[in-house]
Amino acid sequence: MSKASKQVDWCIRKAEKEIEECKKLGKRAKHRGLLKVEVNIEEAKNHIEKAEENLRVVTSFDKNNFGFIVISSLFYSMYHCFLAIAAKFGYESGNQTCTISLIEYLIEEKKISLDLKFVDIKKSLSFV
Repeated sequence: MSKASKQVDWCIRKAEKEIEECKKLGKRAKHRGLLKVEVNIEEAKNHIEKAEENLRVVTSFDKNNFGFIVISSLFYSMYHCFLAIAAKFGYESGNQTCTISLIEYLIEEKKISLDLKFVDIKKSLSFV
């Protein structure tokens, strides 16, 4: 079992545990992990729209005067692309680390074709 696979399993257990705790407390179900859900193409499309919006921000600002906004927008553009992939494969993510692990896992399983350099870029931008 790979590191990414182990992390995805951990994220799924984490989400299930947190949702169960919310139910016991009578609170709205929330989690900071991964849930296996129905494939949701509409949700994937919504994330792509958000990614495109963030890219428009990047191209509309003078990068010399708005460096942080540009970096932040790139971060969220990539993150929404990853969330779109998650939704397409029937996952709901409540945690950036879990989202990244899911993308790595999907690459390992050859369910998506994505160069790992994009995952590495996303990891390096996670300070935003």
